[in-house]
Amino acid sequence: MRAQSSGIACSLMLALAGCHRQARTSVPSPAARAPAPVVAPGDSAITAAAADSIRAIELARQRAARDSAARDSVNRSGPVAKPVTDKPAERCVMDMLNTPETRSQSVRDPATGKYFTYIGGGVHGKCRNQDITVKGDSLESYDQTQLYILIGNTEYKEPRVTISAQRATYFRAEERLLMEGNVRAVMQNGAVMIAPRAEYFRAVRGIRQQSKLVATQRPALSYTEKDSLGRPQPPTNLNANEITADGDSVFIARGEVVLNRSDIVATGDSAYMDNGKQWSRLMKGPIIQSKGEQPYTLRGHAIDLYGANRQIHRVVALDSAHATSKDVELRSDTLDLRVTANRLDRAFAFGPGGARATTPERDIVADSLDVIMPGQRIRELRAIRRAYAESDPDTTRIVSDERDWLRGDTIVARFDSIPPNDTTSAPRIAGIVASGSASSFYQVPSNSGDRNKPGINYVRGNRISLDFVAGNVETVTVTDQVSGVYLEAASDTAAKRNKNRPIRGRTPVRPPTGQRPTAIRRPGGDQ
Repeated sequence: MRAQSSGIACSLMLALAGCHRQARTSVPSPAARAPAPVVAPGDSAITAAAADSIRAIELARQRAARDSAARDSVNRSGPVAKPVTDKPAERCVMDMLNTPETRSQSVRDPATGKYFTYIGGGVHGKCRNQDITVKGDSLESYDQTQLYILIGNTEYKEPRVTISAQRATYFRAEERLLMEGNVRAVMQNGAVMIAPRAEYFRAVRGIRQQSKLVATQRPALSYTEKDSLGRPQPPTNLNANEITADGDSVFIARGEVVLNRSDIVATGDSAYMDNGKQWSRLMKGPIIQSKGEQPYTLRGHAIDLYGANRQIHRVVALDSAHATSKDVELRSDTLDLRVTANRLDRAFAFGPGGARATTPERDIVADSLDVIMPGQRIRELRAIRRAYAESDPDTTRIVSDERDWLRGDTIVARFDSIPPNDTTSAPRIAGIVASGSASSFYQVPSNSGDRNKPGINYVRGNRISLDFVAGNVETVTVTDQVSGVYLEAASDTAAKRNKNRPIRGRTPVRPPTGQRPTAIRRPGGDQ
């Protein structure tokens, strides 16, 4: 059996170590996984690794459950508005500030006693006792309906936002401002919204506690954040059929959402972003595609992104999560990815349906997966409970439709470290250990040299350890409750020589002494 070092090395979606072999269509059946005790007794290293993964996965599972409950609450009730620090303003009483070019005309309605006013030549207005100004080329005001219409080069300005457009309609009774034509809104936090049409709802005492800006007809939102040192980061761009800015930091997008960052492009039917909490959620069929030298795609019913210090540190795909790269797929009910310094550091896959990692040469199935990869270089892969790994045999020496497999309650795969400046080589596998009612089936080249008739090695024990040298299996060590069998087809010359002899009493063909592909070691050093 020849170990395929790049197989497991690519078994995590974001490791992307660079596998290039054609994938096999055969995948392991979850039904083939037999329940077993957690780990083999007495193996402290594997016990500690499994216990660490079980604790970490359980914490991730609990956290995902809380996140799911919060998501359901958002979907049912809508986002909870973030409290504002400034108290709501008073209603606007508009005072018109004339200029030498201003011309005005007022007409009194005899039935109501109210005035219609028309102003041209430049309009400047200010809300009495408030830092709110409006301007435009001309204005129509109607006292009866408390309506103001500004036409041409209009601008509304207050401390929280500045909005410019070709036309503005101010509904004083509702404290609502309708902007139309080349709308551009610049918010206090630096976000810029561009849209054909937008409505601004002022925070006014007795009407609403929180201001809101709603842009429609495919608006575009762009904002630039700063890191912990105050340095501007690359801008984030958001496009959707409708975008709502709720207060100063919450944005809700609906309909054909596209979120474009320097590191990812995300799409979905809707999105919710809270810049204050540095948290975002994509919903209803979201897809995240990464940029850079190691691209990947992440899908799920919902995807959450968590940040700290203006950098993403956790990405969670919920419900039918599916991650793919050029050479690997990762599937589970929940995928929980941890990121450090913009690189994947650890990943958890779990859920009622189990977890599966598929590479061109190897499939791994278990109740849950824990992958440790500091600096986005895979160091250890842990398959927890009912673990099953299946891989292709060495096709250069064996022709077979069967795949080799390894089974146990826990499977831990370890990888050699790679120098930090080496970004092209895949970490080579150093060893695989299956613990807890373990068993393995693998094929080795026949002593006859016939590639179509490989030898078969099947062993069972509480613990099976595969050690690798230069990417190839060197030994297979089985401990506790050992049993197994090695089978090899008879050569053609032996078959011709013995074809006339009776089958009864024939001596089985055994591999020559010293040429067995593995050593089966029992406790006490017996082989």
